[in-house]
Amino acid sequence: MWKRSIISAAIVIVVAIACNSQRKSFDGPTVDAFNGRVTVDGKPVSFPAGEEVILNVWHQESSKMWGIPIQSDGTFKIGWMPIGTYTGQLIRASKSSKGRGRNLYALPNSFKIVDGQTEYLIDLGKDFKP
Repeated sequence: MWKRSIISAAIVIVVAIACNSQRKSFDGPTVDAFNGRVTVDGKPVSFPAGEEVILNVWHQESSKMWGIPIQSDGTFKIGWMPIGTYTGQLIRASKSSKGRGRNLYALPNSFKIVDGQTEYLIDLGKDFKP
């Protein structure tokens, strides 16, 4: 059990370090926070306890990628993000599957982060199966 906690903490630390290092290398407009929830058809999505979920997003203007940890209740909260258009992919990995249970799901639509907005709903599309 403690190994799972260490692995989860390590993932969050790596994502935070990557985001901080990219900010130093990103020269452009940003928002101070990117918070929200993943949804399906406007309805909140949740994930089983013990599943690691990351939303990888690609900033189309700079081709940089960020990994955003998703909580089991489907919410996310991260610091600054560049303003612009993004495409994304949801990665789900069961902690008990030892590497075999990794599922990838491409977001069906792009989304935009805009100046002055910090709360977002990221729709996973009608074909997403929780």
